[in-house]
Amino acid sequence: MSNITWSETAVYKLFCLDRRPERPLYTDCNIAKLAKSGLIQENEDRKWALTQEGENELANIKQHFNSGKLSELPLCVRKYYFNWGEYDDKKLPVRGLSQVALHDRSAEIRKKAAELLEKHNKLNKKTSNALSHDKDYQIRLIAAKNADIHNFFEESDERVVKTLIHNHKVDKECLEHWLNNPNSQIRVQAALLVDDSEVDEALAHLEPQDVAHVLARKPQWATRERVMDSWENADEVGCYRLVKVMRDMPDSFINQAFKSDAYMALHDRLEEYREAVRQVLELGAMFSEDSEIRRKIWERAEREIG
Repeated sequence: MSNITWSETAVYKLFCLDRRPERPLYTDCNIAKLAKSGLIQENEDRKWALTQEGENELANIKQHFNSGKLSELPLCVRKYYFNWGEYDDKKLPVRGLSQVALHDRSAEIRKKAAELLEKHNKLNKKTSNALSHDKDYQIRLIAAKNADIHNFFEESDERVVKTLIHNHKVDKECLEHWLNNPNSQIRVQAALLVDDSEVDEALAHLEPQDVAHVLARKPQWATRERVMDSWENADEVGCYRLVKVMRDMPDSFINQAFKSDAYMALHDRLEEYREAVRQVLELGAMFSEDSEIRRKIWERAEREIG
């Protein structure tokens, strides 16, 4: 490669001049850069065209592009390949691009290579498994769709785990690791997947506000005891979530809750209840005391609520 300090636009100019010499209205910085490096010169028609050195340089770049051995090129030239679409979708150099995705020194380039392979269904499981250990979470995010889920026992980013859950069947071994993960949001995602018989054990791994989040997402788990235990240490947002799933709560708890810092969460819920009761009484006034129709409506509503 020449000693030129490449930019993506300079690479673009080199490709353009290979296709057709041009006579620009002014000499921009990229033309000046290419001329100074001896890659282009003005011909007899006063148009800029490639020199022999420029032709050799371009041939070298094209050879790397065609083979997929991009990592040997300067960073801006590698970026140009992806950003300007300098490849044939039907003849991707899969082996070369796989090596770029695995070993390029730039995380941005590794990501672009993995994305291109994944876009064209060329990112195989072997490469995905290797990418699952990349230090950049965005690359692991791509790998998560095809890689073995057991490679992610120690995953540190909740977005990667979310992708794994969406694309794979999660087994108990995964849940066991994720419930002990330092990332609280990964523990939450794992807790949401446990069997009903393992709920209490899973909730024990969570922060109080996260317990409230899980119970709000899984209202069937929100027993009186779990709600009361979680309420004591939940933050304001957690309390608002718990109020939405409260069932069969004793007056003693409600009165005590009104004395806590999160009383407004309960206050708002009770106001919703008062308004609902008022509307029911107003609408129910059309029925007689012994109305069979009203009774059936109530029974149906109770069944729907569960």
